Amino acid sequence: MYVPPSSDSSMFTFDIENIIQLGLNHIICGDFNAHHTSWGCNSNSHRGTTLFHFVNAAGLEILAPSTPTRFGPFSSSTIDLAIVREFLYPYEIHSLPELSSDHNPVLLNFYFKYTIPSINGKTKTNWNKFRNNINLAENLNNSIINSPSDLENLVEKFETIILDAKIAASNPIPNSQTYIDPRIRELNNERNFVRKSFQRNRDPVLRAILNKLNKKINKLNDKIETDNYIKTLTDVNTDDGTFWNFTQPFKRKKHTIPTLLGPTSIAQTNIEKANCLAESLENQFQLNDLHHNDTEAIVQESVEKFLNSSPNSHTDFPPPHNDEIIKCIKNLKKNKAPGYDGISNKIILNLPINCITTLRLIIENIMKFGYFPTRWKTATVIPILKPGKDPTDPVSYRPISLLPSISKIAEHLILSRLNDHLEDNKILLRASIAVSSANMLRIDWNCLECR
Repeated sequence: MYVPPSSDSSMFTFDIENIIQLGLNHIICGDFNAHHTSWGCNSNSHRGTTLFHFVNAAGLEILAPSTPTRFGPFSSSTIDLAIVREFLYPYEIHSLPELSSDHNPVLLNFYFKYTIPSINGKTKTNWNKFRNNINLAENLNNSIINSPSDLENLVEKFETIILDAKIAASNPIPNSQTYIDPRIRELNNERNFVRKSFQRNRDPVLRAILNKLNKKINKLNDKIETDNYIKTLTDVNTDDGTFWNFTQPFKRKKHTIPTLLGPTSIAQTNIEKANCLAESLENQFQLNDLHHNDTEAIVQESVEKFLNSSPNSHTDFPPPHNDEIIKCIKNLKKNKAPGYDGISNKIILNLPINCITTLRLIIENIMKFGYFPTRWKTATVIPILKPGKDPTDPVSYRPISLLPSISKIAEHLILSRLNDHLEDNKILLRASIAVSSANMLRIDWNCLECR
């Protein structure tokens, strides 16, 4: 875009306004002949001020290099700019020193493959912004799935979009400042003044005053803490919930895993402890050595016959609907821990409708190919110490597996269809085998994935 110096400085923004009405995402580059200190010029021109107010009112962003783009006989300025709208990718913009005219060429690079850095500590999420970020991201609902590998890629993109939108819509919560009693603050100021005087003069009298003030501060601090604790105990009652708030921290059990005594070595670091516990769990969960050749031959023949007769794609199951998925999501509990993907139930409860459609597409293809994504079968294992057991013995810990919450939604919908299919076709009689619903689902999918 080129804005001549002789053009009307109040009317040129109408062309920009007409362009941004053509769609949602825009990159408008050109020579705007607009000077403003916001993008590195020495002064503000009328056209620059008009452009500055226009982009702020329209929700646009101006990208400008850090060095001038135009060089005159006695001056330089930055008037070659880029205006972007709803384009949230990282970028670099440079004015290249390759003068073929009075304007430098400007190089603008956008990085489309990137990872948004995670935010450590407590955060507060703007859920309206979260849903808006997802709606502006890549639309996965038109994805073509021809193989299990395409399904894996779709699941990975789906999770990445959700996590990036969550991080972009979250802000860290600043730590609350610790209240300091005015008497303590006054004594601290006096103590600091005496300490500086002593460090400057090395007077033994000042050292004695400093020690006396330190003891006075410690004594006053202990007295204030004791008085506050007594006041808290006095004000606790069972009517307004203060009793529960007071006793809740004492009920929390936080155990740190001590040094573990492995069979061949001692595990001290976190990695060594994790490997030691993994080896212990692997040794504990071994298949029982119960071989019966005749039975195994019958089972092998039955499985091969079933696999040879079953189709490559499974279309016997009715496809899921968005309303069914939404109903399942509404039953999720917010306080459940997420899996390794970090997508909590609260995030799932705030997903927009296009994500529900993408999830429906994924579940349809899971049933079509008889393939459950590997990412959704990977769990975070947390060791829990058994009551009364030796904490240094790896065998004393029992595992708790945290699967991704989205995989549980898919399992729930698929399980209901498998149960209906088994009952309608009388494939598995409930009176003939005792197995839980969750195990039945995993048995069926293992049979399908043996292919």
